[in-house]
Amino acid sequence: MVLALRRVRGLGALVLCLSATLVGAQAPAAGNRVAADAQVAGNPFMAHQCFGCHGNNGETGTRLLQEDGTFSPRLQTIDRFIAFIRAPRPGQAPPIGSSVSMPSYGVSSLPDERAADLFAYIRTFKPTEPPLKDIPLLDRMIKEGGKLKR
Repeated sequence: MVLALRRVRGLGALVLCLSATLVGAQAPAAGNRVAADAQVAGNPFMAHQCFGCHGNNGETGTRLLQEDGTFSPRLQTIDRFIAFIRAPRPGQAPPIGSSVSMPSYGVSSLPDERAADLFAYIRTFKPTEPPLKDIPLLDRMIKEGGKLKR
């Protein structure tokens, strides 16, 4: 009887494990698949060291996301993005607000298909901080600072 009970428990555990495996193996919903594909395709972001200046989500360096959560003008379309990353940089002034110039990526180092993957990956970024108006202490400090007399 005890041996039969152990077999039933063992069989139940096996069924539970197999069920969990099968559920986990189901294809993601269409919307999730696009985001997942973009995440996987975004490897150029890491491979080309973009995170070194832009952070893991575009939050540092020359910002990829503006304060209102929209993308910078050079990220509005794939054509603008590719034109920007292909533009020659030597001898040009660094972008406003940056102390170093972003390197240029030619077709040999970043083919158009990988550039499109990178663009799709970057477009998955979301703002990581609240808008300045939504930070109560900062708002109060600005109001109080306005009352100071010189």
